[in-house]
Amino acid sequence: MLKQITSVRVSFSPFSKNTTSTKVFLNRVLSKENSTANPTCKIDIVTTNFSKDPSTIDVTFKDGKKFHISSSSGGKMNGDDIIAQVQKYSKRLSQQEDLKGQ
Repeated sequence: MLKQITSVRVSFSPFSKNTTSTKVFLNRVLSKENSTANPTCKIDIVTTNFSKDPSTIDVTFKDGKKFHISSSSGGKMNGDDIIAQVQKYSKRLSQQEDLKGQ
């Protein structure tokens, strides 16, 4: 998943009950498999003390595209939905690289 990603920034209150999807995403990003796939990916984790602060996930891809996901943005995405969206775009970038012969 991290092969096409240059940076990930996650901000959340660890004690808020509304941060489950953010924690699931972070757990997958920090897995050994993903860490070895792209050791140069910058991962920034920010914890807040206020449970009312929205959880946010910012993902920057190699091509400069940025995904911003916030718990306050209305739609409720679970961790697997977030991962699926990131993997879908990562796969598209990988396919484009393969077509270019990189």
